[in-house]
Amino acid sequence: MRRFLILTLLAAAGGTAQSIVDPARLGPRMLDFDGGIRDVPLQCEVTPLQPMLNFGFRFQAGYAVRVPMQQYLGPGHVWVVLVRVTPDGGDHKPVYFAARTRLPDIPRTRLEMELGGGYLLGEGRYQAAWKMFDDAGRVCRKQWSIDARLRLSERKVKVALPPFTVAEFSLRGAPPAVHTGDDAPRIRLTVLMHATPVNPRRTRLGARDRMLLLGTLSSLLDRLPVRSVRLVVFNLDQQKELYREENFVPQSLNRVAQSIEAVELGRVDYRVLQNRGGHRELLAAMVNGELTAKEPSDVVLFLGPMARFQDKVPSDELEKPAGAMPRFYYLQYRPNFPQPATSPDVITQAVAKLKGKTLVIHSPGDFAKAIEQVERR
Repeated sequence: MRRFLILTLLAAAGGTAQSIVDPARLGPRMLDFDGGIRDVPLQCEVTPLQPMLNFGFRFQAGYAVRVPMQQYLGPGHVWVVLVRVTPDGGDHKPVYFAARTRLPDIPRTRLEMELGGGYLLGEGRYQAAWKMFDDAGRVCRKQWSIDARLRLSERKVKVALPPFTVAEFSLRGAPPAVHTGDDAPRIRLTVLMHATPVNPRRTRLGARDRMLLLGTLSSLLDRLPVRSVRLVVFNLDQQKELYREENFVPQSLNRVAQSIEAVELGRVDYRVLQNRGGHRELLAAMVNGELTAKEPSDVVLFLGPMARFQDKVPSDELEKPAGAMPRFYYLQYRPNFPQPATSPDVITQAVAKLKGKTLVIHSPGDFAKAIEQVERR
């Protein structure tokens, strides 16, 4: 199996997230996506990520790139990525995205590094042109077509972006949207996000996994009426919290992306392997922290794919709150493809002990219904 170092442009240390740029700020050479015979090639493998309706009811698309790191050695290397997305037909103007990433000190290695980027679309056809160049002037290019359209099962969904619209997948928060519960009472919310691959057989977070986690979190906060948010990102396999912020705001989403970029489940500390019940201890500690908080949340919401563990957290390991108890929910993402029958995972069983509810999310429609249930708590 090929091994990779993982880096996402949405979370590159020392770099900036991919964002829309004014083409007037770019020179003719940077705007040239066709290239010429004088280009010095940069070895890379680009895979377009085809559009998929996300939980914010926008089409989410992008790309994943693998770069052999034997092309680099030492510090000071830089990548610049430019993307041009052009709606087909009419007088729609192209939209340009850019990102600049400083690489860490690169040792001699045969590993590859993976990076990814994304953007949001309305319905329609588009043409994408992509290129990346480094500090040595080497260039890698790719062009592809995009067809963003609803599936038969999604025909009743109203897409939140107008047709032939290109928007930024922003780490400063989701694009403006119509909240379904503007007149609903605002809640104190805790989100416990499980940063793990959607496919339980995978040992690393791929580009789609990261985009799904960040996009779902952004969309959730965009649609729920909240007055305060506590965010905890964790991984049960590694038995640790990856990120915690008591007063989370969408502008901090970039730091969340950084916290999940290095999740590598194929390499686990030996102390984790020795502590077979460590995932239960972590889960109980997070729950108890919510039950005994000085300012408890109204809603505690687990968010993420199904956990690999199916054991139970003993009841005596969970605290009994002195006052009112938060309402617990688990929005468990499961993609729409056949999966073997399985028992409830450890998070589902813990939420059940807390008299909470697990809501299985197969599609954006399921996500909208789940949010309605949380609002009607």
